[in-house]
Amino acid sequence: MVVHGAAPTTAADVRTLADLAARYPKVPLVISQLAGAHWMLVIELARATLNLHLELSTANIVFAIRLAIHELPTRTFFGSDAPYGDPVVARTAVERVTSPGEVRDRVLGGNLTELLGLG
Repeated sequence: MVVHGAAPTTAADVRTLADLAARYPKVPLVISQLAGAHWMLVIELARATLNLHLELSTANIVFAIRLAIHELPTRTFFGSDAPYGDPVVARTAVERVTSPGEVRDRVLGGNLTELLGLG
């Protein structure tokens, strides 16, 4: 399941989503847009909730992208929010905070491929 993560989503909403994910551990839950202004909270909650995944579109702080990938390299997904976001800028941000190799490849498609059982 994918849920909208940016405004008007509140910190309380993010906590509710994490609680829901914890209650249904076999159901993967992807919070999009790195939960907007609540990116620190969602990273913390995702660390403790193994079926909670993060999508990076519209993340406007490069450090937030870096931290999400560092903390959750197998549960973080590239996203661009096109047509509102720019896919080139979003991809460049991921490339800027990762080195070429497995982690970058996972974030740019491998994690989603695995989650969907396509690979």
